Amino acid sequence: MSSRKNAMLTTEDRRWLTGEKTYGGQHAKQQRYQRRRDIRERVYNSILDFTILFEELDPEEHQKIFGEVSPDGRQWTNDDADLRDGIRDGLGFLFYTVGIAAIMRGEEGGRASVPEWMVKSGIQRAGQKEGFLVESVDLDIEASDVAVPELLDALESGEDISPAGLYHLMESGALDPDIVQDCLREQFDAVTDDKKGV
Repeated sequence: MSSRKNAMLTTEDRRWLTGEKTYGGQHAKQQRYQRRRDIRERVYNSILDFTILFEELDPEEHQKIFGEVSPDGRQWTNDDADLRDGIRDGLGFLFYTVGIAAIMRGEEGGRASVPEWMVKSGIQRAGQKEGFLVESVDLDIEASDVAVPELLDALESGEDISPAGLYHLMESGALDPDIVQDCLREQFDAVTDDKKGV
C-alpha cells in the first residue's frame, strides 16, 4: 500500500497513517501537525478535482480505469479487488463525512438531511450524464447500533447473529476471517458428504 505512487496521499502520508512511520524527538509535534495539514489540503483539493473528472474525463479513459458494468448493472468487468475496495471505502468515507450516521440513528428531523441531499444530487448528476431525468431517490437504511463486544457476547452465549453482524465482526478484526472460512468449509464438507451418502 505504501509503495504506490503519490496521489491523494503521498507514500509518507500512507506510512504515517498506517503506523509504519512515527515522529519522535524535539520537532515531532510540529511534524505531526504539518503532516495532518498537508493531508487535509490534498484531500480537499482531490475532492474538488472530482468535478473536473466527472465533467471532462473521456468515457474511454473512464473505462480504462474502472472497467465496465453490464447494462443490467449486475456484472462488473473489473477484476481489480483493490480498486473495488477503494471505491467502496471512498463511498463509505464520503457518506461518513456527510453524516450518514444521523439517518442510521433516526435523527433526520422531518426534512431532507445532508447525506440524503448528497446521494440524491449525486445520482441526479450521474443520471443526467446518461440522459436520464431522476425524479426521486429514496434512501432507506435499516441499521442497529450494536457494538462489537455485544456481538461477541451474543456469539459466545450461542445466540444467532445475522450475516451483517458476522461481517461486522470480521471487518472489525474481532473475528479472524480465516477461522470463519474454515468453519464454513467444514460445514460445507459435512453437507456435501451427507448428500453423497457418506
